Amino acid sequence: MRESRLFEKKEAFRFAFWGVVTTLANYFSFFLLQKMMAYQIANLISIIFTKVFVYYTNKRFVFRTKTNWKGSIGEVFRYVIGRGFTGVVDFVGLIILVDGFGMDGRLGKMVMIALIMPLNYVLGKVFVFKKKRDIYQEDGSVY
Repeated sequence: MRESRLFEKKEAFRFAFWGVVTTLANYFSFFLLQKMMAYQIANLISIIFTKVFVYYTNKRFVFRTKTNWKGSIGEVFRYVIGRGFTGVVDFVGLIILVDGFGMDGRLGKMVMIALIMPLNYVLGKVFVFKKKRDIYQEDGSVY
């Protein structure tokens, strides 16, 4: 049991570290793009860029899942559904903050990142990146 808690703490630390890296990539890509185009388009591009980047970092460095090709297809599908949901929340939320409440787009982006990050962790841990014991090979054995 103690070993499991230590692993959970390490996993949470890895998520926090890569979350900071991803947040910086998300925010600065938005910041640079919104100078060249409408904030809505800049936000959409930064969300897509970040979602692709974070899939790789979460799979490889945070949750460290190893799947066979069937497991990978399911994982990608669950990722697209989960992160697609949070991407829509992020996109629509920023529009509401900027157009509805008159908030500056850069500040609104920071607010949305802060709201989305915990949701992404829960979805990633529970829904997308299953632990090794949850991934089975074709013969039923654990991968």
